Amino acid sequence: MRNVPAMRNPFRYGEVVRGDRFGGRERERQELMADILNGQNVVVISPRRFGKTSLVLEVLADIADSVPSAYVDLLRVPSVEHLPSALATEFARLLSPGDRMIDRVRRLFDDLALRPKFGVDEAGRPTVEFEPGASAADIGLTLDGLFQLPGRIAERRKTRVAVVFDEFQSVVDLDTGLPARMRAIFQLQADVAHVFLGSRRHVIERLFTGENEPMFRMAKVFPLGPIPADEFGPFIHGRFVSTKSPISAEAVERILSITGGHPHDTQELCYFTWAETSANGIYPIPPTAVDRALDRVLDAENARYGALWDRLAVSQRSLLVALSRESDAGVYEAKFRRRHRLGEPTSVARAAGRLVDLEVIAPVPGPGAVYRIVDTFLPAWLRRLMAPMGDR
Repeated sequence: MRNVPAMRNPFRYGEVVRGDRFGGRERERQELMADILNGQNVVVISPRRFGKTSLVLEVLADIADSVPSAYVDLLRVPSVEHLPSALATEFARLLSPGDRMIDRVRRLFDDLALRPKFGVDEAGRPTVEFEPGASAADIGLTLDGLFQLPGRIAERRKTRVAVVFDEFQSVVDLDTGLPARMRAIFQLQADVAHVFLGSRRHVIERLFTGENEPMFRMAKVFPLGPIPADEFGPFIHGRFVSTKSPISAEAVERILSITGGHPHDTQELCYFTWAETSANGIYPIPPTAVDRALDRVLDAENARYGALWDRLAVSQRSLLVALSRESDAGVYEAKFRRRHRLGEPTSVARAAGRLVDLEVIAPVPGPGAVYRIVDTFLPAWLRRLMAPMGDR
């Protein structure tokens, strides 16, 4: 059967996915919704690209009629001097539509140490900006006032509100004193659900689970893992079928056996699988098409992986290649070190420590020094890199 569907690729990767492109996570979606509705502070912890932002934005959309929300992406804030403007603009959107007139918004900020300038964006929503060059003391006082605003707005509107801080690990880059400042105020806001997200897992875990950290036990830890095959499989099948591109059950199984249910990487492999088969029109899509698509994924990721490879020391490269061949291995075991010519345990420990810091590998819970490569496709890229030229 040959048929080239004149449709757009139903998969997306490398960006936030919303609506019908968001797959799985029904249990997590319901749990997070209940947490926010109950005013529970939450920190979502997962490896990179596990769909934290997509999940939270989907939940906020689900409850938008009953819970006003603000979304602050701290990665877009270049310095602590820019933070008041970012917070004020987002927090102003917690106001009811009737309170968003400039005169009413202005009254909300009357008691801040810094004087704001007000405007309106293309969507007609209020914007707030503070003049640069303020003293550190005035910035600190203004931040204290702004952190109190969601609680004041919740009281004014007589409703629960939600505030999301994405890339929260960036807060310590802006000012190491900000977590303590936030906690002192946030812990008094019973009607505000604070949701914290971050892409540097070890930093986020330390901030919220380290006993000596200001944010310790400030929020419920909400772990986000891979999406189970019995939940992701029907989504994948449905997305292919939606574009009249039937896929075999074996091909879906092959996709998930490669990605392990990693949300972003599954979407990426599906994207290239759809593109591969839309060109030749062989349906239902067979597992061999997935393997060809994987080669295209590795080509697409070659520049990123190559840049990583170039900045690694020889010992780090050797350990990474070894883990690409033997996953979940005890790296200090003598047999493993001999098989892969890794040298003494001290050298392996230094290499592993650096790769963990770079979030290239992660320790596997349990006994022994067992590590796993974090990136789904990197092991395959490494095996291709190390293969004889004729086999590539």
